[in-house]
Amino acid sequence: MAVQFEFSKGMIDQLSFDRWIVGLDKNGRPISEPTPESVSEWRIRDGGKQGQPGLILRITPGAMTWCVQRKFLGKTKVLAMARARKVDGYTGTVLALADARKQAREWLVAMEAGADPRAYRAKHQEESRQDAEERRLTMAVAFADHIEAKRKHKIQLEDTPLQVGVGKRRQVDAKLRDASTEDRIKVQRWMEGSPMWHVPVKSLALEDVEASLTPFLRKALGQAVSVRWGPKSVSKGTIDKIYRHLDAAWWRAAKQLKLKTGRDEGPFQMWREANKAEWPKDRLVESALDTRSDAHIEWLRALLAMQKEAHDPAVFTKRASPRSKAIKPHMAAMVDWYLCLILWGTRAQETQLLEWNQVDFSRGLVWLSEDTTKSGSLDVVPLCPWATEILLERQRLNELWRPDDPGKYVFPSREHGRPISSPRGVLTALEEKTGVRLTAHDLRRSLARELGSDEELVETARLLVAGAALHHAAGKGGSKIAGATRRYLEDKATTLRPLFQKRENRLRELLGLPVKKSASPGPGLDMDVVLNRLRQDPAFLQQIMAAALGTKT
Repeated sequence: MAVQFEFSKGMIDQLSFDRWIVGLDKNGRPISEPTPESVSEWRIRDGGKQGQPGLILRITPGAMTWCVQRKFLGKTKVLAMARARKVDGYTGTVLALADARKQAREWLVAMEAGADPRAYRAKHQEESRQDAEERRLTMAVAFADHIEAKRKHKIQLEDTPLQVGVGKRRQVDAKLRDASTEDRIKVQRWMEGSPMWHVPVKSLALEDVEASLTPFLRKALGQAVSVRWGPKSVSKGTIDKIYRHLDAAWWRAAKQLKLKTGRDEGPFQMWREANKAEWPKDRLVESALDTRSDAHIEWLRALLAMQKEAHDPAVFTKRASPRSKAIKPHMAAMVDWYLCLILWGTRAQETQLLEWNQVDFSRGLVWLSEDTTKSGSLDVVPLCPWATEILLERQRLNELWRPDDPGKYVFPSREHGRPISSPRGVLTALEEKTGVRLTAHDLRRSLARELGSDEELVETARLLVAGAALHHAAGKGGSKIAGATRRYLEDKATTLRPLFQKRENRLRELLGLPVKKSASPGPGLDMDVVLNRLRQDPAFLQQIMAAALGTKT
């Protein structure tokens, strides 16, 4: 029978397995003796005025454990609750005396009702674990997890067929972060130090978001605001970017925590809705390569002169010292890259990462992998004579540059095995020479402005609307591109080819170059052109729909 007396914290701190308590003296103080070698554990019971009947302290060589003892389902049971003290290097949690008495009362009541209190303990431990996870998952942690999840989704791609005769999907070089990843990293850097950054996602309130983001809105509206976090200047595009990525990270974390939140009840959405009236309006971007401008034509001539100089065979056979200011082989790849941007109207990254297995000379097509396009969908551009000439020469120069291993990229970097990554030096040199400042995206916009007349756009739109009505453009299933979509994209390229060819010829005429053999005239356009045209002239939609339906406007 275990000795019973009123526990105290001081007494518990002094207990040792080596001296077991065998009784009490006349003053009620414990009497201890050396523990016999045959004893593997001994117990004492809580009693007295403050004591909790049924509470037991079990002492073994390696632990002191709180237990409760009571009849349960017809049998006397001794159930362990928690450790009472850290002994022998134990670093886990312990239960203080007052908490042990409280938990013992709860367990004894449960046992009296026929319930096993250990189920309660398991539930309590799970709740404690979840609570700890919720406290750990701050906005900073959630955003870092979001960046990593998106990055892995982008670069860890399965090896599935991309397009017959084109090749397979590839794993994008981890060193080449896509534009969206770069944007998320910028937002992460900007938000460090903001009031909400170390607030748990579960408890993030509208007030936290307001305190952190409203200063950006004020800046975007031209008001003078000084804060310790965020970008130095804020445009409409910047605040859109910050809101979009933070909201996406919060919803991902909310799903992970299984928060019961309505579709429109996220704190970032609520903040955005509350500021809807003041939100900056979109600004129409006007900058583009303008072939009606003499200055821009001179810019193009300077680019061609740079190409001629960079394509000199001596550049590839007699390598200049890396530290010299002489032209290096990779300069030719950079210049050719800019010329293809002008001719195709493609985005920078999807052209930078272009591989030779995506170029189909026999059918006159350049396939843009879904791994690199902004939409994540396969796309294609028609390959007309001037662009074909550039790519064939590019292929020859790559082999001249690195005869043992030309590499898979159409536009290779000075670093063997990688594509060009930062060709801004060409634009800087052209600006110094001509005074014209352009960006890669300005070259893309010029295609949309010059592709065709209204009549040509209407006719081409009719063909594309008809294709969309047959759901050809929605044929992506899983990781494979449906045959209908592939055929529709090829048909689209064929439809576009005459306008691409017409624009190529016009550019060559402006530059004093001989015009290549022209394809048969016909309609064509890029769907982006239609959308831009619709934004500028809503009445254009009526023309398109009337053309598609065969009616008169």
